[in-house]
Amino acid sequence: MARHPRLVYPGAIYHVTFRGNERRAIFRDDRDRDRFLASLAERVQGYQVRLYLYALMQNHVHLLLETRLPNVSAFLGSLLTGYAVYFNLRHRRVGHLTQNRYHSVLVEGDAYLLRLSRYIHLNPVFVKSIKSVPLAVRLQYLRDYRWSSYQAYAGLRKPENYVDYEPILAMTS
Repeated sequence: MARHPRLVYPGAIYHVTFRGNERRAIFRDDRDRDRFLASLAERVQGYQVRLYLYALMQNHVHLLLETRLPNVSAFLGSLLTGYAVYFNLRHRRVGHLTQNRYHSVLVEGDAYLLRLSRYIHLNPVFVKSIKSVPLAVRLQYLRDYRWSSYQAYAGLRKPENYVDYEPILAMTS
């Protein structure tokens, strides 16, 4: 069965997700996560993408981004291929790192954008190991979770220069 063409146009906002092959880890340690974020930062600038927020989980990633050019496929192809090459070399493995192609959903409407930003930032506290612990513990875990843009949005760390915080923050004021 043929794949459906992706809707791409300048100014499109996407919720992008991709998952490890067979739901396996795509980050084994902080060095992998740091490398992925450095690669993401480089490509955000190179492909003129506005990254609104992100969350890195052990076996999947969420990105909320806007493309200034109709180049979401080129941007993600470069990001995922580059990271897979690094990961495979570092961990002495071969083959696909991610399962299928990335998944992208066009985001329309401010209300949906805000719900989506909450969903992405809360993703770390909805994993099985954390989901059933008391709320206070989950809140602290979220505040301490380094691998999403949440800490910068919440004023708990310095904002990253490759994330565009203004559009989301403007909706919450």
